[in-house]
Amino acid sequence: MIILLLMIIGSSALSYSDFAITGQPPNLQARPTANKTLTTIGGNRWTGDMQTTAPSFDFSPPGTQVMNVSPLFEDYYNNSGGAQSLGTPLTVAFPTDQGWIQFFESGALLMPSFEQKHTRDAGDPRSEDPLVGLIETGVKDLSTGIIRLPLFQALLTVGSQVPVGDASSPLTYVDLRKATNPDLMVSTAASSDALSAEVFVKEGVRAGKDVGHLIPMPLWSYINRPDISPDGWETDFGPPLTEALSFTVMKNGSVHQMLVQAFWSDGLVLDQNTLDTSGQPQIQLLESGVDYLRTLGPPTAVISAQLPTWVQGETALLDAPGTGQSLAHVGQDFPLTLLGDTAWDKAMLWYHVQWAVPNRTASGWVQASAISFTSPDNAVGWAAVDALSPDLAAYLASLGGNVGAAIYDVTGNRYYTYDEDGQFITGSSIKVPIMLTLLNLTESQGREPDDNEMSLLTTMIENSNNDSAAALYYGETGGAAGVTSYLQSIGINGLNADPDAFGWSLITPQAMVNLLTLLYEGKILTTTDRALALNLMENIEPDQQIGVGDTAPSGATVAMKDGWVPGPDNLWAMNSSGIVTLGQQTYIIAVYSQEQASLGDGQAIAQHVCGTIASLLA
Repeated sequence: MIILLLMIIGSSALSYSDFAITGQPPNLQARPTANKTLTTIGGNRWTGDMQTTAPSFDFSPPGTQVMNVSPLFEDYYNNSGGAQSLGTPLTVAFPTDQGWIQFFESGALLMPSFEQKHTRDAGDPRSEDPLVGLIETGVKDLSTGIIRLPLFQALLTVGSQVPVGDASSPLTYVDLRKATNPDLMVSTAASSDALSAEVFVKEGVRAGKDVGHLIPMPLWSYINRPDISPDGWETDFGPPLTEALSFTVMKNGSVHQMLVQAFWSDGLVLDQNTLDTSGQPQIQLLESGVDYLRTLGPPTAVISAQLPTWVQGETALLDAPGTGQSLAHVGQDFPLTLLGDTAWDKAMLWYHVQWAVPNRTASGWVQASAISFTSPDNAVGWAAVDALSPDLAAYLASLGGNVGAAIYDVTGNRYYTYDEDGQFITGSSIKVPIMLTLLNLTESQGREPDDNEMSLLTTMIENSNNDSAAALYYGETGGAAGVTSYLQSIGINGLNADPDAFGWSLITPQAMVNLLTLLYEGKILTTTDRALALNLMENIEPDQQIGVGDTAPSGATVAMKDGWVPGPDNLWAMNSSGIVTLGQQTYIIAVYSQEQASLGDGQAIAQHVCGTIASLLA
């Protein structure tokens, strides 16, 4: 049992201003004693150790990039006060020979694999995988099997030369290790120059007298906080291994008086010149996770080749880890296949991956934090056009911000996009939303379109008659408000309908593809009205089929609508959208351009993009 004695050396009312912290490291030479110190806490574990290890790994914390606690460790982290005892994540969780591991600012967690591989050279136990030693001395949670790895003790054992408490600190883990010598334990009669009140923890006997270590009152109060030590300080920190060692550092041009004290599980650093929200000196755990990675580097990531993964959010695939050039840009739920190679670039783990698109397979490197091993089931994967065709992406980029495209490969369950959320002038493509709004209106009235409405619909869609469109837009659908309201009711955003000139309405390519997808998949209108709408779009007059229509493969079924109009600046806007089906292959596409010097320029863009997509997907 650990015996405590509260020693009031100065005033009984303690505040941070009572501290008298000296600026020089203490003398870490063991006191000459006539009798050997008998310790009860294992504090002699490092006595005589001489190994030192210089930092060998360029590990820079992720900075502005937020790392998340892995689902493997999330429950344990939340239930055991991980935010306080471990800090924020430094790395993703990644697989090793021993299991899945994740590093945090002040520690690491490991979910052991069923078959851990302990590797060592015969006759040389020191060559053992460092991770194996951490597992053997770690603390295992019986309910989850998760092991908290003793990184702090490992840093003492290897004699890390990383500064403790601050990058400019004169102390390293070598100095902390020297300070664990049991002969440096003090008696109850000892006093400290560091603080005016301390707690004595008995940890051994020397010459018949109790000896141990003094814990400064601010540190004592800190380790007894329920949020810091939910299982009690003896369990969560363990007994002190050293006295509180004083040192000074420079921060932002000012001298800061510091204390660092090692406990069995962790180290604490106190900054007298930086106050917390309660007005007391700031106390933090040593960043043992960061320091371990800088000293020894991360364990080797071991990943199976041909393992499927899926992208989480937008990310770039590079030709080399970290500093490579972008090969492609992929987004949510896009599938990738691991090739088995891994690499670290500072704080980021990278996986070598492969992706497959129609007529092409390519490989590159992706940040480990950008992927998930959990299947999204049938969710549609997203990618930029460069993942499908680098040549097409280069062509679109050469046109600047005056072109946008969205392609839904229905068969492959993928989107490929370029400025898909940009706003473009609709021209006659607004006539598709007008048609669908009218059909929804007649359905709500419990009737079919009458003869006049059918005539207007037919000439508006098949012949792109503007007078017919105006009659329906202003006379029946409620104009801009009516069309916008209907599209929003079915989940389509991205249309900014013009109340005065319907052809100058604005829409995004993605909104048009989403609208056509609802029509194709039968998620809007009745079966009869969907068939009517598709039939009208499949019978567009020949001179209105530029883009989707005139580049579609022979024999394909094409439901489409073009649009073109001079903009307010007299430069041309042109677009082509449609649904193309050939056998078992279907894709839905919308290509928009504007600010073109001539209609022919816009039509050439639509034909180039639509023709390329037809050659790849049909």
